[in-house]
Amino acid sequence: KSFKNTSIDHIFVEYNQQFIHLAILHEEKSYFLIRQNTAQLPTDIKLSYGDTLRVMEPTDLKFTKDKFSFAYPRNVSHFLWLYNTSEFLECNRTLADQMEKKFYIYQNSKQVNLTILPMRNIVYILNKLEKHYWLAGGTLLGWYRHCGLIPYTKDVDFGLFAEEYDENIRNYFLGNPTVYLWGALGLVNDFLEFRLFTGRYTFDLFWAYRENDHRWCGYQAQRVKYRRILPLLPKLCSCDLFGYRFSIPCSPVDYLNNEYGYDLWKNPLEKNYTWTNIEYHSIWDDISWMYAVRLYTSKGELRQDKYAIDWITNHFNYSLKIIPSFLNVLPNEPVTLPPVKN
Repeated sequence: KSFKNTSIDHIFVEYNQQFIHLAILHEEKSYFLIRQNTAQLPTDIKLSYGDTLRVMEPTDLKFTKDKFSFAYPRNVSHFLWLYNTSEFLECNRTLADQMEKKFYIYQNSKQVNLTILPMRNIVYILNKLEKHYWLAGGTLLGWYRHCGLIPYTKDVDFGLFAEEYDENIRNYFLGNPTVYLWGALGLVNDFLEFRLFTGRYTFDLFWAYRENDHRWCGYQAQRVKYRRILPLLPKLCSCDLFGYRFSIPCSPVDYLNNEYGYDLWKNPLEKNYTWTNIEYHSIWDDISWMYAVRLYTSKGELRQDKYAIDWITNHFNYSLKIIPSFLNVLPNEPVTLPPVKN
């Protein structure tokens, strides 16, 4: 049961030398909070709820009735999957107040209205597919530093684990009426990035590839490939953004220090900011470049127009006339390059 305006967080009942634990759900805008337990318990008791501040979203319930009536999540495995990222972290309210009082940077209600519904749609799909994600880059910075979004940013960034990729993700966003897949950059197994678009705002999905003791995600400038080095992220947590639950790294300050430099991100810069974790990697070879850019219409169709072809041929010594495949995947069979430009 959920409660509002109660100071009770947990109820423990001892019965037949066993403890029955009732965790109180505190209702927020779109989720419930389970607060950390402060009562003294025997040291051998390990709490699943109450060990730390946790978040729980409303879930479909299934009822069973024998001698007593009980409710439990209809999809137990999915409920437990969400539990693994349920530890709840707060933004830095002190920094957020400073952004307004010292730097006069305020939340942009128009920007929020353009972004929050598509963000919720993206997260709904990823959670449904059980694909881990986290707010990344400037979006994570906006949550932590502003307790919202950076008002002058032009896009929203999500990170995802590359090993969890499958084509269902692409299929869900192709022609999506809320936020559709506009471009797939890189190859599925190398530097993959999805650019989603609403017609007014861009949402970037970056896949992070595991390598030894770190991860990296790709960043492309024309045919040049750069890597942004990231932590391993063995665990993800949850946060609130405008009343909704989103996943974030469990050590957001360490993540931001890694991206922007130690504490440098605390000073807001609209321009001329730099990533401290970026390094040159390589240049796409000719064959890979033919498959490393795929643009799509709002209806989910492959674009074959001049703009889509020029994106490739402007940095290509060959006269490509047609995009050779729907997917940004190298074919198994040998590829013949088109004729050299005159």
